[in-house]
Amino acid sequence: MRFLKKLAIDLLLASILFLLINQLFFGEFTVQGLSMAPTILPGERILVIKFPPPAIKRCDIVVFLYPVNPQKSFIKRVVGLPGETIEISRGRLIVNNSPVKRHCLSIQKQLRLKVKIPLGFFFVLGDNSEVSNDSRNGWLVPADYIEGKALAVFWPPSRMRWLK
Repeated sequence: MRFLKKLAIDLLLASILFLLINQLFFGEFTVQGLSMAPTILPGERILVIKFPPPAIKRCDIVVFLYPVNPQKSFIKRVVGLPGETIEISRGRLIVNNSPVKRHCLSIQKQLRLKVKIPLGFFFVLGDNSEVSNDSRNGWLVPADYIEGKALAVFWPPSRMRWLK
């Protein structure tokens, strides 16, 4: 009987510790819509690192509160960092007047824009630009709206993979 009581207490403590770590350090996000296809598909569940806040770099996939309606969370790819001027022209990404030779996006040839990103904000795009509601629509992501960095797809198990 004493063994069962000790086991129950150990399981309870382990569960509490797991939930605490999960809530503080990691999260999960279920993808809705096609804006990140083919990289991430609707219904896939993503593991997100929340704390400590990871350094966000160009090409990282992030989950954030939608600036137009912070009750919603979005997932997109970071293209522009705070303080940069980005230009997209003829399928090329130009950062601070220097072409980025290798980047993580397939950019439509007809897309043209130039944006100066204020400090404390990020410019994000969906991988599927045909359907993505992203920074091309006039909004930027405040740094404090970023909920975490996407690490991996964990559901469904048949499509588990690290994200890059």
